[in-house]
Amino acid sequence: MESNRNFANKIWNTARFITANLDKATKADATDSPSYTAADQWILTRLSEVTETADRLMDGYNFGEAGRQVYDFLWGDFADWYVELAKVQLRDGGTRAWTTLSVLRQVLDNCLRLLHPYIPYVTEETWQQLKQAFEAADLGIAPAGDWPEALIIADWPTVGDKFPEATADFERLRDLVRAIRAARADNGVEPGKWITAVLSTGDKTEFITSQKSILAALARLSEDELVVEETAVAPEQAITLSLGEITAYLPLAGMVDLDKEKERLTKELADLEQQIKRVSGLLNSPFAQKAPEAVVQKERDKLADLQASQAELSERLASL
Repeated sequence: MESNRNFANKIWNTARFITANLDKATKADATDSPSYTAADQWILTRLSEVTETADRLMDGYNFGEAGRQVYDFLWGDFADWYVELAKVQLRDGGTRAWTTLSVLRQVLDNCLRLLHPYIPYVTEETWQQLKQAFEAADLGIAPAGDWPEALIIADWPTVGDKFPEATADFERLRDLVRAIRAARADNGVEPGKWITAVLSTGDKTEFITSQKSILAALARLSEDELVVEETAVAPEQAITLSLGEITAYLPLAGMVDLDKEKERLTKELADLEQQIKRVSGLLNSPFAQKAPEAVVQKERDKLADLQASQAELSERLASL
């Protein structure tokens, strides 16, 4: 009962956030050809995926699992990630804010339709509030075919477009944010403290540079001091977070215990060595001759990433 009450509150608070920000754009900002950011494309892709999954599960009478998929998507991907980064995009105002509000409306509207068979009263009331707020704001943002009279007679959501390349890039950004957040937590950094970072981003330099504002907001990094370079030089005494072609350096000065950082790197190296041993063993077994070439190549790429991370972490441990 408590967990589902909390979920109902999450839905209501998300709707309230959207309606409270409708003044960030005007109807003059509307566009028939919205320019979606990577974050917009990611959440719209995830919405299409969860709609497709819910349809398949409901067709198989797996109603409980269908509901869980929508629950996890709304709470996790949408409320915890997209709504948070939407605050950054809304600050830009103009067409960017209008497009962000349009995406927020689409995702929440479709989620309420997907959840309506499970919690009809909460979803109907929330949807009506959403509808009234958007109609009053007169931004030119509405579902295809305009708003129906009630949610219970609204069309079931259809699977929309997917943007696999942007989604993959944004997932990499999420991995980076998670890694920085974990490093902050492991080292007892105050949640509200803004820290500096140096990012070595390889082929993803252009993408990460375009996401600096969002990255800084989500990971609590000082945007003015955030360095993003194709091949960055590691600062002296810094936490190293290696994610394949992206490596983040978080300067330790006044932030962490050096002995604890050495212990963390040693443990991470031991874990990497175990993974390298496992993948190497797999590639040296009959698997490499019997499995499809694409599958084998995927394991080779994984091994290369692991070895690159191992070399980077070994170097940083030595420097400490």
